[in-house]
Amino acid sequence: MRIGLIGAGSWGIALAVVFSDRNNVRLWVRKVETLEYILKHRESPDYLKGVRIPDSVNVTNSCEDMSDRDVIFVVVPSKYLRQTLRLFKGVIDDKPIISCTKGIEVESVSFPTDIIKEEIGSRVVGVLSGPSFAEEVARKLPCAITLSTSDDRVTSTIQSSISTSYFRVYGWNDIRGMEIAGSYKNVIAISAGIIDGLELGYNAKASLITRGLSEIVRLGVRLGGKLETFYGLAGIGDLILTCTGRYSRNRQLGEMIAKGVKPEDFISSSKMIPEGYYNVVSIKKLSEKQGVELPIANEVYEIIYNNKNPLNSLRDLMSRQLKLEF
Repeated sequence: MRIGLIGAGSWGIALAVVFSDRNNVRLWVRKVETLEYILKHRESPDYLKGVRIPDSVNVTNSCEDMSDRDVIFVVVPSKYLRQTLRLFKGVIDDKPIISCTKGIEVESVSFPTDIIKEEIGSRVVGVLSGPSFAEEVARKLPCAITLSTSDDRVTSTIQSSISTSYFRVYGWNDIRGMEIAGSYKNVIAISAGIIDGLELGYNAKASLITRGLSEIVRLGVRLGGKLETFYGLAGIGDLILTCTGRYSRNRQLGEMIAKGVKPEDFISSSKMIPEGYYNVVSIKKLSEKQGVELPIANEVYEIIYNNKNPLNSLRDLMSRQLKLEF
């Protein structure tokens, strides 16, 4: 299969490495200087240092070079998704486009596949998501992930093409549920990082992850997601990874906040974007619009944007009115 990847961050590079095992892969890079560096050194100047981009991966800065691809994977942070897609309008309109973006646009509260439809108008859209740190995927360590598209036949074709002995792809049919899970888990991961930073223990973290999943399910089902999704790889699988793994930028953000680092300082110090910093604003908007109570997400918002003391947030969460769990 001829695969196009838009975005050469850590996840885009990792997918290029994996996909090139069995497919013809072309990787689009935004900056000319980045393209030149990769062509010379076969690795990124900014991400996954030491990971070699195979010679078989064609790297380009031309949008038109994506016109002959059978499928396009968009691997761009939600903050830059819309403006990036506009560069490809008229070039990839007839292609299945798979979102690898785990975020929600703040201004419009639009999900990635909605933005793809608005800006490109593709007939078939989809989502690739699950517990998958780029650092490990690029090293070809075992990983299982989920693919969902608006056409089951397309899902099956892509699933077969990108699966390998170390990268197992499951098919599913719940785009919206996967998008909600993929974005919301970043917010919960920030709160998990705060627990780590405050050294509150494993009991607290396990409770936080579990109650965080409850919030994800509550909002996700309200927005049309399927219950099974949230208990699968794209749901609880990705949530556990992002809340506990050392590579998680969202968890690291929470840990640094607990240690007194300002969120904006952490954001500006890294090229990798912790999506939860922006996602929590979108989640709060959705919470208010849908009338869904999301206590953990609300406290994360207060900590990041209203400078609330994390210990006060903990107190407020622990002292909420007692009730049945289910």
